[in-house]
Amino acid sequence: MIAPEEALAIIQKQISTLDTEQVPLAEAQGRILRENCIADIDLPPFARATMDGYAVRSEDVTNANAKLEIIGMIAAGSHLEKPVQRGQAAKIMTGAPLPDGADAVQKVEVTESSGDTVVIHEPIAKGKNVTPAGSEASKGQTVITNGTRITAAEIAVLATFGYSKVTVGRRPRVAVMATGTELVDVTEKPGVAQIRNSNNLAVAAYAADVGASVTDFGRVVDDEELLTDKLSAALDNCDALIISGGVSMGDYDLVKICLKRLGAEFFFEKVALRPGKPLVFAKLGYTFIFGLPGNPVSTSVTFNLFVRSALLQMMGASDTTLPTVKAFLLDKIKPTKERRSYLPGNLSYTNGRVEAAELKWGGSSDLVGFRSADCLIIAPAGADPLKPGDLVDVVLLER
Repeated sequence: MIAPEEALAIIQKQISTLDTEQVPLAEAQGRILRENCIADIDLPPFARATMDGYAVRSEDVTNANAKLEIIGMIAAGSHLEKPVQRGQAAKIMTGAPLPDGADAVQKVEVTESSGDTVVIHEPIAKGKNVTPAGSEASKGQTVITNGTRITAAEIAVLATFGYSKVTVGRRPRVAVMATGTELVDVTEKPGVAQIRNSNNLAVAAYAADVGASVTDFGRVVDDEELLTDKLSAALDNCDALIISGGVSMGDYDLVKICLKRLGAEFFFEKVALRPGKPLVFAKLGYTFIFGLPGNPVSTSVTFNLFVRSALLQMMGASDTTLPTVKAFLLDKIKPTKERRSYLPGNLSYTNGRVEAAELKWGGSSDLVGFRSADCLIIAPAGADPLKPGDLVDVVLLER
């Protein structure tokens, strides 16, 4: 049994980055950028007004009620060819380029115009209400780095600098499978000693959220021959196979037996965490294999801590792990002796500090309770009981 950080280090060492592809920018959301985004122009490309008003020479408006000649009007998308000279001003709209000679924009609310003249009622300093050219980005500057996950904010930046297509990491092809004779399809009503197969859909959704392309291989009963055949079929054309259930030490936990029969190389089989001790990481050919425990909460926790990181690394992400923050504990927690606990919890913000409360849940099978969790509270193995007010590490879950 190895420590969680050792398990993650092994995964990160073994996982290889997939190749790249080009996609239209409109289809890039959620993908991992695999090139640097370089500014092809200064941004803004000209000094621009930040509000409607009058472009002026600040030296002409050092006192209140300065009277100036209006020499023109500049709307966004147009410019004034003649410069603003001493005693002059130009009416200007938000986003329009500042004309030559002007060095400030006074807001229209403190002006009064009549015909070709305007009275500026308040003095103004040089540079006021003006965004200088190149102040947001300079031509040649790297504005988004290789490995960044593309969100709407990145799409806006990429579009600004002319990236109609972008180079991204290929989506990992992921196969998901659940084992257990007790499982029935979600369309069926469970009989005596049966449960619906929720894990496949949950794992597939987690993997798709990360950016993977997922194939669902359904469920398979606890039969060595049938499971071996199903594993062989799933392994045939995927980058990662994620199996839930069948990886513990029971008589019907057959996943490891079948994988070894197929010739898989094992890197680890147990991790010292709760929930989720039985956790398999292996490889067969070019396919990485994750065997997750079958209890739904254990499945979710181990996916978020380990599989999510692996899939993001395959796509070339620079940041592959969920963020960890400090929080003040609201409950008493008793750590286990040998395993680090990752307990579902909820974060709150009170009087300027982050606080974490352990979720009231019924254990690793309580998927209804886990649904409300927005974090995992870490309790170190073998530690003294944690008490309210203690500062603890908390892993933030994506919601």
